[in-house]
Amino acid sequence: MTEVAKSESSAVSKYSHLKNELLRCINEMLTIEAIRGCPCEELREKIEKNTFNLVVVGQFKRGKTSLINALLGADILPVAVVPLTSIVTIMTYGDALRVRVYFNDGRITEIKPESLPEYVTEKGNPKNIKDVSEVVITYPSPYLKDGVRLIDTPGVGSIYQHNTDVAYQYLPKSDAAMFLLSVDQPMSKAELDFLRDVKEYSNKIFFLLNKADYFNEKELQESIEFSRDVLKEAMGTDVRIFPISARLALEGKVLGDRDMLKKSRLPEFSEVLNRFLMEEKGRVLILSVANNLLRLLSQSRFELELEIKSLSTPIDELQKKISVFETKKQEALLEKRDFDILLDGEIKRFTVDVLDADITKFRKELIAQEQAHLEEEFARSKSLSSRELKTELEQMIIEHVRQAFNIWRAMEDDKLAKAFEAICRRFVVKIDDAVDALLSFSSDLFEIPYEAIKTEALWSAKSRFYYKFKEQPGGIEIVASSLMLALPKFIGNKIILKKMQDYLIRAIDLQLGRAGNDFEERIQKSKLDFRWEMLQRIEATIEGISTAIEKGMNKRSRGEKEVEERKQVLLEMSQKLNETGNKLMYIKKQAEI
Repeated sequence: MTEVAKSESSAVSKYSHLKNELLRCINEMLTIEAIRGCPCEELREKIEKNTFNLVVVGQFKRGKTSLINALLGADILPVAVVPLTSIVTIMTYGDALRVRVYFNDGRITEIKPESLPEYVTEKGNPKNIKDVSEVVITYPSPYLKDGVRLIDTPGVGSIYQHNTDVAYQYLPKSDAAMFLLSVDQPMSKAELDFLRDVKEYSNKIFFLLNKADYFNEKELQESIEFSRDVLKEAMGTDVRIFPISARLALEGKVLGDRDMLKKSRLPEFSEVLNRFLMEEKGRVLILSVANNLLRLLSQSRFELELEIKSLSTPIDELQKKISVFETKKQEALLEKRDFDILLDGEIKRFTVDVLDADITKFRKELIAQEQAHLEEEFARSKSLSSRELKTELEQMIIEHVRQAFNIWRAMEDDKLAKAFEAICRRFVVKIDDAVDALLSFSSDLFEIPYEAIKTEALWSAKSRFYYKFKEQPGGIEIVASSLMLALPKFIGNKIILKKMQDYLIRAIDLQLGRAGNDFEERIQKSKLDFRWEMLQRIEATIEGISTAIEKGMNKRSRGEKEVEERKQVLLEMSQKLNETGNKLMYIKKQAEI
């Protein structure tokens, strides 16, 4: 890897530094006795697995694959002079170049890098006859090391409609979209139509004008102005366009030629892109984890101070305070039960109002759309033999339904995840308020300061969805099919059309049933996981307060020497908590700059 390829962005370096500082804080917290039940491994995983999905989209032959190769500084993805990419390819970090092919039926196969065109190109895998879901490539690029995932999508607007469908499938997964244009081709209507959909699903769109080295400076500026005017009308606002040469950028990185890389203009875009990643994604992650750790420290500090208090407060006074706390504890347990009932009702409404409603709407639209396609295909193919016609229509239904479900599932998954997270955020506030009320009450009761810090929760359930199009036909179905194929053609074709219309509805309903069940299972699992985590907060708070008091009283029963020794230990732990807290506050301030 050349030095040119390694010097990408100060924003990413800052993000990487803050991540490492957070990991050090987690390691320190694991050594402090006063911190109970630390979700440190969970937070560590959240830091290490956080990803930025950069989806590269645009019309075919704009140079999307070349751009990804240029960003990575290596010729990894295949390029050609014809519409090429037919399968989504995801570039992610790994210690070595490895290629894994994921199929729609759940299979995973590792292939040699030179075999990649056999799975991701239209020539090697026409119309995705191999039923590939996606291809994931790991590569040791510094650009990918801090969670960046580059996603290469098929180009829209080519003669291959399924390529456009696959490109749409990944729109909901994008944290940012890189919309690629080219100086040698004006924007097409298909491109503008696609842009409207990209705008709906992507919060941030970067516009890049590739092949900038084709023109002189005057011609390039004219091209930029033309594209800017078209995009301004489409977006309803001014846009910034980054002229680049993916070809020069790749050559510059491979050769270690800084002048060539600068001439490609890619570094200017990379700096803006990486700053966005830090500000929009990295900063949110850093603040979220830091707040979780600070809240944990705040509660641990309170429990530690409570134990110190119990070592010096007169026993009679302490027992009176404990009696008052017991009453408050019972109120908190009642709030826990109310929370459980409210969450269950909210998830039931969510399932009906969002998931069930979306399934009903999608079914109606898909049946109408595919029945029209079926009739068109029937009209084009009715000259075939009955057997050939039946096979042709059946394959068309399978391909169309599969593609439709690929797109719908991706978009529905994103929609449900966001809606579920919104519910979680509301209930996190309720639980945190209950916990803070309990701690604030105890703070006043025992005269110990407590600082409340808010946190958040996320959905993390995984899909187990898979396709199932055909059920084993019984004897009656086989006989009916044989008789149908033996009928005169003009009669048999009508029967075939009717049966294919019925088959279409069955295929759609079968997939909807499986998809609906899968989503419901994931929603329920997510609810149970979230419920357990939230209720544990109340129980852990009650236990922490009670345990701190009990420890102090037990030490007092063993004599003054043990009391003084324990006080010294607690003061040392308090100092460690304060030091770690100061480091976390520093990290937060740096992330906010």
